Amino acid sequence: MDLNERLNHVFYPRTIAVIGASAAPGKLGHACVASLLEAGFRGRIYPVNPSANEVLGLTAYPSVGAVPGEIDLALIVLPARLTVAAAEECAARGVSATIVISSGFKEVGTEAGLGLQSKLRDIASRSGMIVIGPNTMGVVNPRVNLVASFQSTLTVARAGNVAVATQSGGMCIHTVHALTNHNMGISKAIGLGNRCALDFDDIVTYFLDDDETRVIVLYLEGLQQPRRLMKVVRDGVSRKPVVVLKGGREEASNRATLSHTGALAGRYPLYKAAFTQSGMITANNTTELVDIAKALTLQPPAAGGRVAIFCVQAGLGIVAADRCRELGLKLADFSPTTKKQLRQLIPPLNAIDNPVDVAWKSNYFNDSHAILKTVMGDDGVDTVAIAAIFWEANMPLMRAAIEIAREYSKPITVCLDSPGGTADHWINALEEGNIPTYPTPERAATGLASLVRYGQVLRC
Repeated sequence: MDLNERLNHVFYPRTIAVIGASAAPGKLGHACVASLLEAGFRGRIYPVNPSANEVLGLTAYPSVGAVPGEIDLALIVLPARLTVAAAEECAARGVSATIVISSGFKEVGTEAGLGLQSKLRDIASRSGMIVIGPNTMGVVNPRVNLVASFQSTLTVARAGNVAVATQSGGMCIHTVHALTNHNMGISKAIGLGNRCALDFDDIVTYFLDDDETRVIVLYLEGLQQPRRLMKVVRDGVSRKPVVVLKGGREEASNRATLSHTGALAGRYPLYKAAFTQSGMITANNTTELVDIAKALTLQPPAAGGRVAIFCVQAGLGIVAADRCRELGLKLADFSPTTKKQLRQLIPPLNAIDNPVDVAWKSNYFNDSHAILKTVMGDDGVDTVAIAAIFWEANMPLMRAAIEIAREYSKPITVCLDSPGGTADHWINALEEGNIPTYPTPERAATGLASLVRYGQVLRC
């Protein structure tokens, strides 16, 4: 059985044992069982605790060996000193994969912690059992109602097409939350923790072959063998885009990352160069990570970097244009034919140069559609950004954008604010039409730039 087949036991388990399950609220072993139940996991759950008869209404077993039938996945939620024996028992029992939630390993910086982690790695190597972690939050797969984690809020994650893999459990949770809050669903999410036996190159290989994943999002702090990940990405990025955020970019952060997930951060300029060479798209912060993932999930890559900007309020168009230039995009020069047609469609006092001012026309669907179609048909335009403040009367422009997106393969992003949630129904409609929508013009430009960048990667 190859690694991808074994990882299916992690993301599509039929049976899960929670070793260290507890009937006491507030304990991680209690939270892990509760999350599985709250998510509506469809398989069998086996709490393992020699001191309990039942946990949350489920029969508890004194040991892994006492559990009836096969076990696909085991969560180990025990003090660090007890995890090695538990992992040995799982391997002897034929458990396919384990997730070691517990902390107290390499990240604590002691010989004892390092020794325990080495023993876990040896068990994985000797038995062929997958060991995720230690020091991790677990895994999520909304399509099968799987939240194998102590973090119950992950149960609100929607099924979608973004795969998330992080070194930090907290960053995994935060990224899933942020995607959920921005109308995005996930295919799968995993916190790799200290990565004693499963590393980024392994999980990216799996996600590249996963039919439910369109975009891969990574958060990492340090890599012991970076060339392995870079090769996997370089070989597979033509199939799916990979977005990466690097934590610990300053030398002063090295100590913090070591105590967090047991990895030295390393020099960021070297990492960034390697990311670029392998074809990854680099995010500078968590907001960009989500914005880029949204754009790459919903829109096709751009054939070039020439952008046309439409605005209902001129200031938003100017800000969008500034940000596009900062990101290396070029404002498209419209052809004489396009300019002539725009002049016939747009009031004489409105600018038809790029950005195009569509005020007083944005409240008419047919006019908006004709204006957008004119520019989308210009061979000198590769991408389009639309920026507007929410006003119900201007929403025919957004209806026209949804229609135009179906007619052309050129990518579109939209800036539309939603004061107090008043435009949420329009944002939902745009994104159901596969148009990524952002609250600021700068973020719409960032999403657009990522589509240009991925287009460049594909052409290299």
